[in-house]
Amino acid sequence: MQQDTAQDENSTARQLRPVVITVIAAKLAVFALLMTTINFQPPLQSPIEVAAAR
Repeated sequence: MQQDTAQDENSTARQLRPVVITVIAAKLAVFALLMTTINFQPPLQSPIEVAAAR
């Protein structure tokens, strides 16, 4: 009886593994897409640096 239960648990884990991998890959893809859409502002120069550049 315990062996059947252990086999059922292993079977369920084997069946869910592709689903878990797919969900993790989808989360990574969404994160990557969101990170590419972020617009970072360039660092602001202080007035002294601007004056020195002129």
